[in-house]
Amino acid sequence: MNIGTRVKELRKDRGLTLTDLANKTELSLGFLSNLERGQTSPTIAALHTVCNALDITLNDIISDIDDEATVSDTEVHGVSMIRHDERLPLFDQDNGNLHYDAMTNGNSSIKCTCMTIKSKEIIPFEPHNLDELGIIAQGSLELITDDGSYFLYPGDSIVIKAGTMHSGRCTSNEPCISYWIKCRK
Repeated sequence: MNIGTRVKELRKDRGLTLTDLANKTELSLGFLSNLERGQTSPTIAALHTVCNALDITLNDIISDIDDEATVSDTEVHGVSMIRHDERLPLFDQDNGNLHYDAMTNGNSSIKCTCMTIKSKEIIPFEPHNLDELGIIAQGSLELITDDGSYFLYPGDSIVIKAGTMHSGRCTSNEPCISYWIKCRK
């Protein structure tokens, strides 16, 4: 299954027409139609917009794309584990300067994404439909919101409320690796 097929499936599960989704996202009907038919590749911003309109996370939209490429997680007695080298790549943008990997499977109410930023240039992020907790693991990150700039270093954490416009950039010589956690209510 490709991204477009998954978007169509999730849209229909929610009882939305393509026109409804276009109205909710402010993306063109033609773009969404081409996306669902696999005739265009969406930007991460467009995917986030679609996810917010469908009230899902990026992990949800990617989780069932390809049965052979899905995260190989082991669930035993209520514990789900994904090995570092078995993470599902979610998205790569700007020639690898921004990369996302899934750290949880599609069945969990907790969604965790590993984000790697190499770019020193400011990258705009789409606001999310859920609060999210970010934890810096390596490097440093400048996170910019309407309230100002926050400089984050390994071990630092930040909560971004749902709907908050934000952007960021790597401020270290090494890539900034951070983990972003969202919980369904």
